[in-house]
Amino acid sequence: MAVNELERDYLRMLHQCDIIENIMGNMKMKDDSAEAKKSCVGGIIMTLETELLDDKYKDKDLTKIHAVIKTGREYWKS
Repeated sequence: MAVNELERDYLRMLHQCDIIENIMGNMKMKDDSAEAKKSCVGGIIMTLETELLDDKYKDKDLTKIHAVIKTGREYWKS
């Protein structure tokens, strides 16, 4: 059975959103500095934004991803 690349990539983006939320909620990187956390969140956001440039996700629900990018960007830039 072949792996559905679109589904895999979409799920990976949702997982990255979970990581951002867990960092902001202090469930991940608990012992790291605020700057390290912000840097990590920023890197993930840039990856998500780059991935969203591909129109292959046009039929996917991107509501959560866009919401996490928005809140994550606010956290990153604070």
